[in-house]
Amino acid sequence: VVSYLNLVVPTEGRNAKVHMKSFCVAVLLVLLTLLAACATETGIAKDILGEDPEFRVTAAEMVADYTASESAADDKYKGKVVVVTGVISEIYRGFLYTPYVELEAGVRCSFSDNEDSVMLTLSAGQTISM
Repeated sequence: VVSYLNLVVPTEGRNAKVHMKSFCVAVLLVLLTLLAACATETGIAKDILGEDPEFRVTAAEMVADYTASESAADDKYKGKVVVVTGVISEIYRGFLYTPYVELEAGVRCSFSDNEDSVMLTLSAGQTISM
């Protein structure tokens, strides 16, 4: 008998195959739920190249807006084209290797996978508008 997360799974016979199949399906459902939650959180990026920004703000101004009122800042910024300017504090790859740039004020911006060449030109301490 093998125990996984307090589940007892027989290791021999027909019941072992049924239990293992059920266990694998349960694990798959949990993983799919987690991936769906991540996709919902990050949303799907749209191509905004060539669009005029509705706002130009510094990272510090954006953080101040969210600190003052998260819901008001969401109404102001979400779904809009915004140019944020700040000093890069960190460049890294996050979950599923998504490339990110974090600005000193705490604003984190993600890049699409096809922008790796742009990521290679950036460095910590550099001022950037994106």
